[in-house]
Amino acid sequence: MSDQIWYLYQNGQQVGPFETEQVTQLYINNMISKDGYLFKVGWKDWRPLEDGYEALGIPNPNSAKSVDAGYQEDLEKRREVAPRASIVGRVVVHNNGQLAVGHGVNISVGGIFVETSDQMFTVGETLRLSIRVDGLSKAFNAEAVVIRFNTDKRFSLGYGMKFVKIDPEIQKSIQGLVNAANEGGDRGRFAKQV
Repeated sequence: MSDQIWYLYQNGQQVGPFETEQVTQLYINNMISKDGYLFKVGWKDWRPLEDGYEALGIPNPNSAKSVDAGYQEDLEKRREVAPRASIVGRVVVHNNGQLAVGHGVNISVGGIFVETSDQMFTVGETLRLSIRVDGLSKAFNAEAVVIRFNTDKRFSLGYGMKFVKIDPEIQKSIQGLVNAANEGGDRGRFAKQV
């Protein structure tokens, strides 16, 4: 999209740098505080979030319909690019300091969505996972980067994570699970969250 560099300031801390697309995704997924501040390389000072809407291509937040439409469109694009399988099982997530136990919602060879209301990890943080889900012959460990935390109660609350370290044999098993879930074009078996 763009190679503009952005920084966020919220909850007493500065995070970044982010590219335009990353900031837009954080906003769409409710991971930017409405009273947060933005700084774009080239600006002289920090600005309230609403000053960045146009530059970020973010829909007007007063129009809930446009936000919902954008979210749904993005969700469908991601599902097409990385088919998933709905899963049932337990996932332990930790960063060597904090630990959360959640339930797997869906999985692909590229990542997993873990349902949990424990919002203790940050976007961009690398976590260790221990995963045991139905449909896979054995439990496995992996490392993943948090790409978002969903707080929209219409969908599962929890973390969308991208695998960064996973055994290739486990990836083959996951691909088999995904293939089985999507045989015959049955998209209805996808979970409600990515």
